[in-house]
Amino acid sequence: MTQSRMIGAAISLLLFSVALTACGATPVAENWPGLTVAEGMVAAISGSPQQVYLLDAKTGVQKFAFKPQGEVRGTVYWSPVTVSGELAFVGFGTLQPRAANLYAFDPNTGQELWRVPANDLILPAPTYADGVVYFGDSSGRVYAVAVESRSVKPGWPFQAKEAIWASPLVVGGRVYVSSMDHRLYCLDADTGEKLWETELGGAIAAQPTLDAARGVLYVGAFNGQVYAIRADSGEIVEGFQFKANGWIWSEVLVAEDRLYVTSLNGKLYALDPSSGAVLSPYPYDSGEIDGRKDSIRAAPIKAGELVIVATKSGRVIAVKEGQRQWYWPSGTPQASILTTPVLYEGTVYVILMNGNVQTLNAETGVPGWGFSPPGR
Repeated sequence: MTQSRMIGAAISLLLFSVALTACGATPVAENWPGLTVAEGMVAAISGSPQQVYLLDAKTGVQKFAFKPQGEVRGTVYWSPVTVSGELAFVGFGTLQPRAANLYAFDPNTGQELWRVPANDLILPAPTYADGVVYFGDSSGRVYAVAVESRSVKPGWPFQAKEAIWASPLVVGGRVYVSSMDHRLYCLDADTGEKLWETELGGAIAAQPTLDAARGVLYVGAFNGQVYAIRADSGEIVEGFQFKANGWIWSEVLVAEDRLYVTSLNGKLYALDPSSGAVLSPYPYDSGEIDGRKDSIRAAPIKAGELVIVATKSGRVIAVKEGQRQWYWPSGTPQASILTTPVLYEGTVYVILMNGNVQTLNAETGVPGWGFSPPGR
């Protein structure tokens, strides 16, 4: 499949149900539901009509909810929520009329505080750093909004050649941005000046991961490859090579001198960070549970010695040294999971494509509380 067809297929995956709902009046979210856990709170984008449900992380009890002020009609798109102290940030947009904004709201009350317009839909979560919110949109623009002034900083937005589907990574005064135009960009966090760009072999829908000890960024692409790029110069590291037999949509996990990466071929890989070689006894094939082919869009997370993944079929699987330790549910899954699980204080939080939130004990996989939004 050519890269242009791959991008087209990805867009179709995101937008395929628009035709089914475009004529309706009830707002429906077509992108994957957002899940954020921070400061004792869960922010889950779910329900019908869609809104941000703010839940107690220990009990699952709904505390507040957020939705933009004013009437909203038609198909809507949300980004996941980013929480920083007394502020929470989320992208929200509509197709007809085509409009998008970054919203700031109070996570303790759900009250909208202010908004800043974007050029197009905001699909990835905003990134907050040092009083500035960084985010990209589907037109390829990257913004830096100063929280104090509630306005876009001078020199911004930066314009990439294609859509931004990944959250910016902000480290040490630099902003690293993955783009669907096959490029990884490095921008000055203050001025928006492009410091370097590196063209890779495929569209990139995942945030790069920095291995600070090596000074290397790792990122996967739709051509199935994982790339190692020097953070200071943008040079591709020679001698590092890995390619899966399927798209890599998720972030690379750096943990204990290993890289963990998932692929749409349903496998979890452990890689040598210097060479990209697959470390035995990996890969783990998520289809081994029932013999059916599965796929993994979500990124892996680490919980002690366990690596936990969620699959398109709707399973959450814990793996240790390439061997399955537990999985949920024990019966037939009821809905897909495309959003990366979150580990918080020994609990794994997952949100299914039907909008339900489920908690699991990270060590055993035993279910805890679940949340089903009103009006689903």
